[in-house]
Amino acid sequence: MKTLHNIFFLLLAFIVVSCGGAKEEKRTYPASVTISGTLEGQSEGTKIILYTIQSVGGKKNVAEATTDAKGAFALKYTVPKIGLYTLNIGNQAEELVVLETKDLKVENNGEFFKITGSKENDQLNELKDMYDSFSEKGNELQQEYATSEHKEAVLEKFKKLQDEQKEAVKAMLKKLDGAYVTLVALNFIQDKESSFEVIAETIEKLETKFPQDSLVMEVAKSYNALKSTMVGSEAMPIALASPKGETIALESFRGKYVMIDFWASWCRPCRMENPNVLKAYSKYKEKGFEVYGVSIDRDAEAWKKAIEQDHISWTQVLDEDGSVATQYGVEGIPFTLLLDKEGKIIAKNLRGDALEKKLEELLGK
Repeated sequence: MKTLHNIFFLLLAFIVVSCGGAKEEKRTYPASVTISGTLEGQSEGTKIILYTIQSVGGKKNVAEATTDAKGAFALKYTVPKIGLYTLNIGNQAEELVVLETKDLKVENNGEFFKITGSKENDQLNELKDMYDSFSEKGNELQQEYATSEHKEAVLEKFKKLQDEQKEAVKAMLKKLDGAYVTLVALNFIQDKESSFEVIAETIEKLETKFPQDSLVMEVAKSYNALKSTMVGSEAMPIALASPKGETIALESFRGKYVMIDFWASWCRPCRMENPNVLKAYSKYKEKGFEVYGVSIDRDAEAWKKAIEQDHISWTQVLDEDGSVATQYGVEGIPFTLLLDKEGKIIAKNLRGDALEKKLEELLGK
């Protein structure tokens, strides 16, 4: 499928896998499986490589095969447990696949490949078709927007399409009912907070069916971080060192409105946002506003230099090993949380004028 490559990298960015069947079959591992096919348009010696998807470190080559003069191949592998893999076909395609105890067949129509042979992969193909359908509609709307004289109307169509995709994914999650391939479907949810209940229900099913699976545990960990940083939650404790080596606790600012600002010296969007933060801080610091900057720099000197260059006058601490960022589920920076006087989260990722407008609402002009 043309979008499988995109799905694979979504998985590496945020490990979440999609769910499978209503009733799980009994599986016995390790299991010897064969992935085979006769591929059209492939020259003799085309390499077929099977990679595992790992929770840390991306992917790992675990088996290889080559096509014969007719384009046929048979790749054999002993599956230690059910898992997500990708099949690289002559560096032309990177196809996502679920391996369990079933042999699989690979077919192609030109550049489009399809893998069948198990219920999990049939469900995965259904997910790919759904993803392709929404991607195609989105691309059509992008083209329409570029040439339209009524851009607001096109934006409304975008919003409607996003809502349709959101509901389609929710329905798919319920249909899959905790199958392993669910980990993929979860990646299609863009606004995870508004779909919190269905995500929680899905992850609970995955944990029940696959309690020791590393990818499932990664998903659950990410879910817990999301839960703890939702609006209304109390911010988790932080106590890190300042540029002078003094430990400064987030809790020491109780009684003030505080923005936790995750950033780094090497992050261009963060550096571009710093002047906006400086403007808001200068205007509202005397009225009870504080910024608690958490750098994820590994180079302390680069961090200190950026503080000086950007004229940062608010509190700064260093999360050198990234443990706090991990605890807070930070997937990209800048990432900010605005806390009330009791330390509860009241807003997320306010940028530019949005931060100042929110502070004006809270503290006046």
